[in-house]
Amino acid sequence: MRLPRVATKRTASPGPGTGGAVVARRCAGCCCSRNRCDGRRHGVTYGSELPSLGVARRTNLTLLAALAASFATGVWALWAGAGDVYLIAWAHGAVGLLVLLLVRWKVPIMRRGLRRRPDSAAALMTAAIAALMLATGIAHSLGLSAIGPVTSLGVHIALALALLPLVAMHVVARPQRPRRGDLTRGQLLRLAGLAAAAFAVKAAFEGTLAAPRAASGSLRRDTPLPTSWVNDSAPAAEAGEWTSRLAGLPRREVTCALDCTSGWYSVNRWSGVAVSDLLGALPAGTSSVLVSSHTGYSRRFDVSDLDQLLLATHLDGVPLTSGNGAPARLVVPGRRGFWWVKWVSSIEPSDRPGWWQLPFPL
Repeated sequence: MRLPRVATKRTASPGPGTGGAVVARRCAGCCCSRNRCDGRRHGVTYGSELPSLGVARRTNLTLLAALAASFATGVWALWAGAGDVYLIAWAHGAVGLLVLLLVRWKVPIMRRGLRRRPDSAAALMTAAIAALMLATGIAHSLGLSAIGPVTSLGVHIALALALLPLVAMHVVARPQRPRRGDLTRGQLLRLAGLAAAAFAVKAAFEGTLAAPRAASGSLRRDTPLPTSWVNDSAPAAEAGEWTSRLAGLPRREVTCALDCTSGWYSVNRWSGVAVSDLLGALPAGTSSVLVSSHTGYSRRFDVSDLDQLLLATHLDGVPLTSGNGAPARLVVPGRRGFWWVKWVSSIEPSDRPGWWQLPFPL
């Protein structure tokens, strides 16, 4: 009997969570051509087997989980306060390196996919943005503070936000569903080894090549950059707007770090009036205080935080400039920069709880 023609195709080495090298072969025209066929049912013997589609599936699922963890820890690191951010930011970097390690198995899978779908422009765009995102994150860790007029971490965050919908569309278009065989003890041990390798590379990187940074990963500056949230611009506020309101109130000073989510921090001396002194006795039923800016930006604080809030008018003994929030800005030690409301227009007691707001203002 004539044996069926055998199409041989060598693919990449197996992905994480797989055994030894396998090679995929398919018997053309055979009844099992839609599945992996080792030729044995046709009397053909091969020296090694090709990886099944499970290799690609496990690689894709692992990469997807790593990207999700990277995005979650990145958002969490931007929101967390000074006391909680170190481990979160460190884990974010380690998961990013895990994504980089997985590229070894993902690239051959992409090549195979592009040969089947040569018009996959969206897949190429997704890969390019992911590569740039990893590159800018590493560049920031090495000490590159800015790329043109934008901070390197700002570019990194923008690329991550651009990547999110592309990955979602890719997952919808080419879903990868986990199977029971993907979670064997051996495969979990291999994945644990890969994760341990990523954490080891992270530790070695921080001890050798990485630039000195804050717990949040921010690079130090001598003075604050005149930044604002998203697309806010300096409003035309009157210089003496707060003069009469602050007259007669005790002046206070605090030296603390302003840690901006765009990737820099500075330690400076801020002076002004405590918000608790400015407001005095609060009306009955007050649960929070709403601090608003002339730009329309606002942040809400629980009444238990009032003792930490300072309405600053001077920076290092010099009146604030417009770029740094003149005539008055909020100083919130221990919180990230987006809590430090600039160009303050009003501070009002409210009966709404302090959490009655979006985690990140829009």
